[in-house]
Amino acid sequence: MTKRLVKNVEDLITEKKYAEIKKVLPLHPEDIAALISKLSIPSHKLFVFRLVSYEKAVDVFEHLPTEEEEKMLNTLSGQEIRDILNEMSPDDRTELFEEMPAELVKKFINLLSPQERTIALEILNYPQDSVGRLITPDFVQLYETMNVGEALSHIRNVGIKKETVYHSYVLDSQKRLIGIVSLKKLVLAVPETKISEIVFKDVTKVTAFTDKEEAANIFKRYDLLVLPVVDHNNKLLGIVTFDDLVDVLEEEATEDFERIAAVVPVEKPYMEARFSELIWKRSFWLVVLVILGSASSVIMKNYGGVLQKWIALSFYLPILIAAGGNAGMQSAMMVVRGLTTGEIGVRDFFKVVAREAFLGLAIGFILALVGLIRVFFQEGGDWIFSISVGVAIGITVMFAAVFGGALPIIFKKLKLDPALMSGPLITTIVDIGGVFIYFEIASFMLGLWKK
Repeated sequence: MTKRLVKNVEDLITEKKYAEIKKVLPLHPEDIAALISKLSIPSHKLFVFRLVSYEKAVDVFEHLPTEEEEKMLNTLSGQEIRDILNEMSPDDRTELFEEMPAELVKKFINLLSPQERTIALEILNYPQDSVGRLITPDFVQLYETMNVGEALSHIRNVGIKKETVYHSYVLDSQKRLIGIVSLKKLVLAVPETKISEIVFKDVTKVTAFTDKEEAANIFKRYDLLVLPVVDHNNKLLGIVTFDDLVDVLEEEATEDFERIAAVVPVEKPYMEARFSELIWKRSFWLVVLVILGSASSVIMKNYGGVLQKWIALSFYLPILIAAGGNAGMQSAMMVVRGLTTGEIGVRDFFKVVAREAFLGLAIGFILALVGLIRVFFQEGGDWIFSISVGVAIGITVMFAAVFGGALPIIFKKLKLDPALMSGPLITTIVDIGGVFIYFEIASFMLGLWKK
């Protein structure tokens, strides 16, 4: 949305050229919603929304950010609120209700028609992170006893009010899901053909209690556009569409990025979050990391005698810390990614540890050679000292690779977010172990060879 358009609309409102505003409004509801969101004055937002045609109003409202929706509802008339809430898709309405105070939710639920109220209450009763919160009952259902002609006639009658007509869901007399049939198959089939003859029965489906992230992974794995949701008796409750799962993927990716960066997930966009909230969210893990990192200073203090004897060891400590931290973070990131996509499971723990051990050994050997050469030239050809530092770097890197690969799987087993075991946290833990390994190996080898 260009700043020029936003300024143009604001100027037209100020100049009271209302007819001109309609001419410059974008055609797509999502673009109109973006325009409304960028207007700086609340009364202007409401004014532009009221200029939108009745046919587009609900679509525009659904594309507004949740906070904007809530503010808008507080300024609309009772009848306008009733019309919008009843016309909204159940999944979008549920997302709005989740962000609102309980008192307001009760008030707005009472404005719904009996049918929509039943749907809203049913969806809100599902767990917070479950697929049940995303379902919409707006799907086309057919019965196996129908023929193709009857099915197409039924789609023409009800399709305009449904979320999608590209796939219809075939039920038996008990309303249990039998399979699906595509619109393409219906259009190409002979009208007298029975639905039971062309139905596809190997349907990928989930229950209402399936985790949203798991459902998103199913969408990706099978390249789905729509996912049916059933109860424990295989009765069809509703469907989840791809656009809803895209939002889930975005939310999960944002949370993972925040955890990787040692930030407690922030629910609001960066520019909308309160300053005090950002301080708390960002300082919590930093305080934990400072406390954990202090263990390194305790270890170094215990090896004060070694440092006094071989002061040059302190020159190469930053190299070791950087190499170990980076190697551990590489392993952790790859394993976390594998756990997220389902490529790696908890059962693969020993395979991952073995693989990272060999990878760490190989990478550690390469970095040990690099470190050895680096120290050799800087220390004027001291082979014994160079080998000591090189071996310490190599073993630290191998330790970091194994540790970084193993901890995310352990967290997954403990039902904690594996993303916590990457970024600054894994680096801090590896630093502590790396410092200990460095001084133990260096002091042993130097003490053995330079007695």
